[in-house]
Amino acid sequence: MEDLVHGSLATFSYASKYAQSELDDVLIANQRACIIDTRFTPWCAWSEKWTRPALERRYKKRYRYTGQVLGNINYATPNAPIVLANEAAGIPWLVRGLEQGVTLILLCGCATYERCHRKVIYDKVKDVLGDRLPDYALGQRVMTPNGAGVIDASIPLHVQVMRNRFAVMLDVWQPTRYYYPHQLQPFTFSQLTFVETHNYLHEHVG
Repeated sequence: MEDLVHGSLATFSYASKYAQSELDDVLIANQRACIIDTRFTPWCAWSEKWTRPALERRYKKRYRYTGQVLGNINYATPNAPIVLANEAAGIPWLVRGLEQGVTLILLCGCATYERCHRKVIYDKVKDVLGDRLPDYALGQRVMTPNGAGVIDASIPLHVQVMRNRFAVMLDVWQPTRYYYPHQLQPFTFSQLTFVETHNYLHEHVG
């Protein structure tokens, strides 16, 4: 496997009333996170704080407007297919940022991720990077530098991705609880020693 990228690609909707405080907390926790505004028209009819000028004032250099390349040109046409404004420029730009270890937070107002162009952007970046951009799920068993464990399901997945650190509940307690994605691997028995395998089977199988 090629080296994993050290940045994370997150998606974020500001449809929730708690969205701004959640975003502020993430940017404090992850100093290498950057908001990537993917809206073709960076405007919000119901709240001025989500307009481009307001976001630029609040987040300064940690906010980038990219709607001219990553926006959906058909956003205002119901049932029209999602077409990115200039994916030939936008997708490689995102890939370069991830390779430099930056966490990129794709911002849009759509509440439903599956119908938003954020998913199209994510999938296109994933097509380029493949396994270099790892995907993890809540409750998934993973191997860390300190042994096997489970990704904590009590913390929303999108928050862990935006922080670029996953909370792992280890099988054997260790003081280190948070791990960068490139420090994790999907759990397999081949990663365990004979004694660890025996103890795991005894505990989980009987």
